[in-house]
Amino acid sequence: MTKKIVILWLVVIMVFSLAACGKGLKQGKYVTDDEMSSVTLLDNNEFVFDRHIATSYAPAGNYSIKNGKLILHVYDDEEYIFEIKNGQIIFKSGDMAEALVTPGTVFKLVKNN
Repeated sequence: MTKKIVILWLVVIMVFSLAACGKGLKQGKYVTDDEMSSVTLLDNNEFVFDRHIATSYAPAGNYSIKNGKLILHVYDDEEYIFEIKNGQIIFKSGDMAEALVTPGTVFKLVKNN
């Protein structure tokens, strides 16, 4: 019986921990320190990713949060991956973005929606 209670408590703690991971990321505009790139998280899990101010194409689509990662899904199957850390997002990889945004670049929230 004690073993079942311990397992139940572990499951409850894991559920609350996973729920807290997604809540650590707020909607709004996240910008790099040099202000050359930004990610805007909008209602309904939509986003706009301005990879560089000198480009005319700004990918847009839906985002999801899984295992501490922000994943931007573009309508034409492009994908961009960021790590979520301390309320900031850190660029990890993405289709054709690595030439414009260096992996490891930090984006900080500057404007809440």
